[in-house]
Amino acid sequence: MSNKDKWRIRHTNDNDGRRVQEKREDGLKRLRPESPRTNQQTTKKMMTTRESPRGDRQPQAQFQVHPRWKYESPSSTLRKPMVIGDFSLDETRQICHDRRNLHYITVDWKHSKKVKYDLNVSYDKTIKKNIQETKQEKLDRLLDWILNNTSKFHTEQSTGQPLQCLSTDFVCFRGLLTELLCTPYETRDGWIICATRFRDTVYLCAYETPEKQAHRETETDMQKKMCSWGYKFEQYMIDGSDVTEGVNENEEYCCVVRSRLESHSLVYGAEVDGADPSLYKTPHRDLSAFIELKTSKEVTSERDQNNMNRYKLKKWWSQSYLVGIPNVVCGLRDMEGIVHTLKMFKVDDMPQLAKNHWRPHVMMNFMNKFLEFVKKNVQVDDPETVYKFEKEPNGGNITCTYLGKDSEWAFLPKWYYEKIMKN
Repeated sequence: MSNKDKWRIRHTNDNDGRRVQEKREDGLKRLRPESPRTNQQTTKKMMTTRESPRGDRQPQAQFQVHPRWKYESPSSTLRKPMVIGDFSLDETRQICHDRRNLHYITVDWKHSKKVKYDLNVSYDKTIKKNIQETKQEKLDRLLDWILNNTSKFHTEQSTGQPLQCLSTDFVCFRGLLTELLCTPYETRDGWIICATRFRDTVYLCAYETPEKQAHRETETDMQKKMCSWGYKFEQYMIDGSDVTEGVNENEEYCCVVRSRLESHSLVYGAEVDGADPSLYKTPHRDLSAFIELKTSKEVTSERDQNNMNRYKLKKWWSQSYLVGIPNVVCGLRDMEGIVHTLKMFKVDDMPQLAKNHWRPHVMMNFMNKFLEFVKKNVQVDDPETVYKFEKEPNGGNITCTYLGKDSEWAFLPKWYYEKIMKN
């Protein structure tokens, strides 16, 4: 029996909507919390067995990332991502349930085009994100959208009744899934992902590692400026933009996507750059008319080409494939921030271009196995209970640590979990 079949769950509710005893397809019984009291007893037991006498939290499970040959089986299947909604973030990052920041990007050329875009124009007028504030957002904007669109989560059986669950295994942002896909080939950076199970949906939230925080806090002025070049490039590419104006980096247009990876049903939010007006039709059910915009240093050597194929294309493919965007337009720039060439990359061609560096089926199979690992370990169904999954840097393994009710790592806001099932 495959792992997929082993961990696929048949969910049942009693008349009060509480989780009751379930039966796996392999015939083994699996217990879920039936009441707050049961949750408390389970939590107390885990705290007793998982903490040392000093109170240090010890990992309860480990996931070995390597060797990569473990993922060489035929690729896990990602169902075509379908758009179930969208929202905008305004100039102050407040959520707006509309498409005010949906932009159009006209591509009236094929393969490549010569341009001269100075990404330094009006840099002094740029309104940058407040990183400390955006870190505190966690899943809040996506959860706000869910609260306003609970009808998207009703099944035929639950329509007209109070919502008992989202009928979804995982809720997160695309960036987290992108990081998971890249993990088998990531040899330097680590990551931290926290998980909370609530009404049988596992919510996943990415956290900044101490190493990444230290790197961000020690960035030079030039490095900060280069981070803004990507936003300026988007402004150049968006139809009707005035590039003499400064860029407000807070504004976004986000789509909410539903998909499935093998037995794992997924709902995730993703910021998208814009749509080709010659292909776009409203309302859009998928993102086949959309374009991803990127910038990269000009390729002037074989080493540059290898680095692009190994690192850039891996991330671009992951981001685009997860939401079904077919094309990436890259602005190739010099070290002074001048884009001289626009180049079109077809997402379907990227794996072949980078075949010596990474393989999509390895990435998809890894993510499928990791999500199985999360399902297996995140057992307590409680909106305040947190599990921490930590990928060690330098190609290390992934540990799962039960944190219990830890305010430092908790991320599901009270305004969400108290209201979601009352709508």
